[in-house]
Amino acid sequence: MLEHYFNKLQLDFTSGESEFGSAISSYKSNFPNLEKVKIALIGQSENSNTIRKHLYKLGNISLMKNTIVDLGNIKNHENEQDFQSALYLVIEELINLNIVPIFIGKDMNQGFALYRGIKQARNQIQLTCISSKIPIAENQLLSRITEDEAQKINAIHVLAYQSHYATPEKLDLSKNKKINLLRLGQLKSNIEESELYLRDSNLALFDINAIQYADAPGKETVNPSGLTSEEACQISKYAGMSDDNQCFGLFGYLPQLDNNELTAALCSQLIWYFINGFYSRMNDKPENHQDFMKYRCDFSDHYTPILFLKSKLTSRWWMKIEHPAEPNNSDLTLTIPCSYEDYLIAANGETPERYLNALQALK
Repeated sequence: MLEHYFNKLQLDFTSGESEFGSAISSYKSNFPNLEKVKIALIGQSENSNTIRKHLYKLGNISLMKNTIVDLGNIKNHENEQDFQSALYLVIEELINLNIVPIFIGKDMNQGFALYRGIKQARNQIQLTCISSKIPIAENQLLSRITEDEAQKINAIHVLAYQSHYATPEKLDLSKNKKINLLRLGQLKSNIEESELYLRDSNLALFDINAIQYADAPGKETVNPSGLTSEEACQISKYAGMSDDNQCFGLFGYLPQLDNNELTAALCSQLIWYFINGFYSRMNDKPENHQDFMKYRCDFSDHYTPILFLKSKLTSRWWMKIEHPAEPNNSDLTLTIPCSYEDYLIAANGETPERYLNALQALK
């Protein structure tokens, strides 16, 4: 029973009729009925309640009434390993109920429990981390996932990493493990690029240390550079918009460093925008409908042709890439999100970098 994993919420604030908190069911007395629920909010400790205070005061979202629950905070455990085991079981159960969990946690390494919870329900997983650092050192998140003997990872993306934190060893290891990296500067120059990485992701993990200190002082890293609050909210919305997303994790909040609760307010907005994105899902992936405009680009060299698809519903783009060794085998054809700029590059006879990276994944 899920309720055995949670402490009842003891909140010292209320919500107005048109505010977020009034439209959700919270575990204050009786455990919420999950029959029609689509999203469940989970916290690690009472530290999450400061974020809740600000979240509950935000505005309602259309269609959300009676479809979101706040299950409270997971009960304390003697050690981190036991806590993560409980978290994994909670995530697995919610996903089996077709409910998207939003977890407010301590650090990115807890994302491994979220990954385990999703793994049981999927044959392949795409993971996106928003982080200022590449968490691939020994015993860190990506190291644990890529070394998992039963891992089902199809792709891993790290967005907003900062070059001065990325050692040559981490960059080489990421390349060897085929982890896709998007630098902070690249992301800032085109925030919409992050949507392409998040569009097929099943799990999105957001470390708030990726946000600049001026916008989020309540965290471990005192970094003058990073995402702005607006950029962070946009990325969270893209994560929610993904038709394939099954779980969202938010990590790194330290209330003892958040004197004016600015960081808690921003974290609440990140959650709000993820939920806003969830209720804006478009269901326009190529496998879901056939209403596309199609453009074929051939190359004079050894590269296989690219078939570009533009959705008539949303104007979003994909590219279909045939396997170089078996171009007629449709089971091996790769379909990935892309941009209009990728199409323009191919139409001019040049090879898009996204295409070359995809070919490497096919090998």
